[in-house]
Amino acid sequence: MTTLSHHDAALLKLHLLSEGVTFDRAFLGQFARDDEWMEKRRVYNDSDERQLDRTLRIPQELYLNDIVVAVNYKHNSPWQLVYRDHSYRLLGRDGTDVEVTFPARPRFLAYVTADGTHCDQVANLYGGSSLAFFTPGTCYYFDKGQECKFCSLKPNRGGQQFFLPTLSPALACAVLEIALQTDAHLLKQIMLVGGNISDYNQGFQNYLDIATALDQQQASLPVAQRLEIHIATMPPHDFGLFAFLHPLNACVSMNMEVFDERRFEIICPGKTHLYGRKQLLQALKYAAQRLSGRVHSVLIVGLEPTESTIAGIEYLASIGVTPTVNVFHNDRGSHYEQYDRPSFEQLLEVAQALQRVYKDYHLVPYWKGCGRNALDFEAQQGWFA
Repeated sequence: MTTLSHHDAALLKLHLLSEGVTFDRAFLGQFARDDEWMEKRRVYNDSDERQLDRTLRIPQELYLNDIVVAVNYKHNSPWQLVYRDHSYRLLGRDGTDVEVTFPARPRFLAYVTADGTHCDQVANLYGGSSLAFFTPGTCYYFDKGQECKFCSLKPNRGGQQFFLPTLSPALACAVLEIALQTDAHLLKQIMLVGGNISDYNQGFQNYLDIATALDQQQASLPVAQRLEIHIATMPPHDFGLFAFLHPLNACVSMNMEVFDERRFEIICPGKTHLYGRKQLLQALKYAAQRLSGRVHSVLIVGLEPTESTIAGIEYLASIGVTPTVNVFHNDRGSHYEQYDRPSFEQLLEVAQALQRVYKDYHLVPYWKGCGRNALDFEAQQGWFA
């Protein structure tokens, strides 16, 4: 079997995010029985091609050394997950043969809160170490016919009754309390993310309320054990609301998605017409001036020319915003389901540019090693060089 350095593993992550994976029968049979490992839970999107039988138990992520990678099924992938000689391995047509592991399935998923709510309806484990709350489970951009072209939230959540559509601060705190008792050794951060409501101030305030409650929930813990709260949302119209983030152990990501102005209008019509690109940039600048090092923005590589993504990375860093680069995956049910994912070569070019910017600006990633579709942690570590 091949022995991977961190550099090799980082490059292999790029291949897997570009080219996906398949599974052999032995892998599917063994993984179905191994309930100690985290299975895929399609909380808000479905990044597997339609050919996959959705009743199969497959992993959400895999580990290559210390690097977490999304497991996205692609039927013609040159990479295959297999089970042989009592180990899980990744085989490549180029002769690669490496052992892989998976995030542990957290115990909190099997628990019930005091009010009778099942924790697995409320939260997920994202990337092996982020306690993830998704609320709300809808986005009004779909109601307006102006959803982001890459988003599969409505088709994925449509008709689904399992995950709760909205979460209260009290319910999030109840699940956090259980998770800290059962799985504190797994958790590195908390994630709050969801769709948008038409009142941007209220949407932002809803996240502030949950984040404040989660912060207070951890007040009795030693500082080193408190989980930082990572909020991903559209900004409010009232920039004064950013002040309420200041005392919290929290950061915020307000996502550009694409940097090119024309591509932004095409791909993100709701953000363009119902909020505005200019106001989004103003919000990022305003927040970055007041929350130094705690403001982030996602760019999705594969949705615009590579040089435009790199220009966006450099621009965001120049205004004090930490760029997060996610890799485009053509989600089932989205407008861009039939689009190709970016090539390995495109990803490598962007990853190396991101690495240079992280070094030059001494940036801290949004993800603490749990960004399964993101390149920022590996870039900050210098593993793409």
